[in-house]
Parts: sequence; structure tokens; C-alpha cells
Amino acid sequence: MGLTAEQVNQEAAGVATEVLNDSVVAACHFEQVTQDQQLKAAGIGGVNRGMAKFGTKLGETMMPSVGNMAKGLRGAGLPENFILAVTSNQIHAIEEKDKKGKLVKGKVLKSWDRDQVSASMGGAQVMAAVSGTPEDRQVITLYLPLDSSKNKYLAAAAQMQAQAGATGQPTRFQIAKDDASEAVAKELIGDSPAMPNVQIGGVPIQQMGQMPGQAAGGDSTAQLEKLAQLHASGALTDEEFAAQKAKIIGT
Repeated sequence: MGLTAEQVNQEAAGVATEVLNDSVVAACHFEQVTQDQQLKAAGIGGVNRGMAKFGTKLGETMMPSVGNMAKGLRGAGLPENFILAVTSNQIHAIEEKDKKGKLVKGKVLKSWDRDQVSASMGGAQVMAAVSGTPEDRQVITLYLPLDSSKNKYLAAAAQMQAQAGATGQPTRFQIAKDDASEAVAKELIGDSPAMPNVQIGGVPIQQMGQMPGQAAGGDSTAQLEKLAQLHASGALTDEEFAAQKAKIIGT
């Protein structure tokens, strides 16, 4: 649109106020961290990235149910660009519509109660590097409830996450480094950023690995197995899995 991040977020706040029948606490432009972006950051060439994209689309076409699950997991079913608005009681994803270089009113795509969504921005430099994030952007991970109402595979994934004690599907997004984006991040994370309340054997994951070679909950082997299940279910990102594994084994 040719606008600065600050100008885009000013328009985003105006759109959010117009769309919602509630006072907007904070709002800004959100972008998904795309598969192509991450592959490029890993040094994968354009031809191979194109083949990966084609393979993904082909698989989704040939197996629609699995494809719908993949779409539901990828980006939590949200578009690549949208407005995230925070009100006193809810969080809303709003369609980002462009008309002649200006953001205009779009529909509300999804809404959640504030206690349904958590976020983290830990390991900012590492996350930015593996995500291929531009210097004027920062990565924020949202833990969003899975919309499993129309797909049995998503329903199974949601059930697995619930059994694992996960708060939602971790999804990486990019936001600017301006005041509006920081305000949204603060509303989502709070003053003391922390991982969601994921427990292993009844022990909060943040408290694990307090002693070298011994997890707080007792048997480190069992806790490593549970940690692996959380990672496989998507409840933990690769970076969070590696960090918690290191705590458990005391390295």
C-alpha cells in the first residue's frame, strides 16, 4: 500500500473501531510467517520452494479432509494478513481490505474471549532468524483455540492438545516494531511474558529442570516423553521444545 507501519496501524485501529461495537484497547496489522519465508531463511532456493508449495497444494487437493486439517492448523485458519484488535473482554481477527491504497471496513473473521488466547515473544532473535522476518518486523507466537467443528482430524488434534494441557495451537505471526504493535503485544502477553500453562505430570513446564539431571516432577524420562508428545501435537514450537528439554536433562 506504500504506507509506513505506523500509518498502516493507525488505519487498522480506525477500521477496528468502526467494525466492533466495543471500545478498542489496542489494534495492529498482523502477517503470517509463511512456509516460503521460512524455507528461504533456511537457504532453500526458489525452485525448490516452488515445488514445496505445489506439493502442499496437490496434497490438499487429493486428500480434502487432510487438506482442511492442514489449513486449519496452518495460521489457525486465518488469512496471511489481517487486523488483530483487543477489547476489554475479547480479541478479534478482522478482515484486512484494501481500497485504493487505504484500509477499509472488513468482516470479523474470528473472535475469542481474552482468556482463550495467550502469546509469547521469547527468543526473539532466534525466532526472527528461523522465520526469515525482516528487520522492521518482530515475531509473536499466538496460542489459538483450534476450530475443530467441521473436521474430524482437527477435532482429534484439539482433543490431543486438551489432554496434553496445551492452551492452543502455536502460530507464528509478524508485527511491526511501532507503539501500536507493542501495545497489542503487551495486552496479549502482559508485563511478565511466559509460556502458556502447560503441565507435565501435574508440574508447570516453567518449573521443570530446576536441578541438573532431575526434573521437578521426579522421573525425567517420563517427562521427556510427555514433552515429546506436546511437541508432536503442536502444543510446543521447536524452540520451546528444545529449551524445555535442555532444562529437564540439565544441560
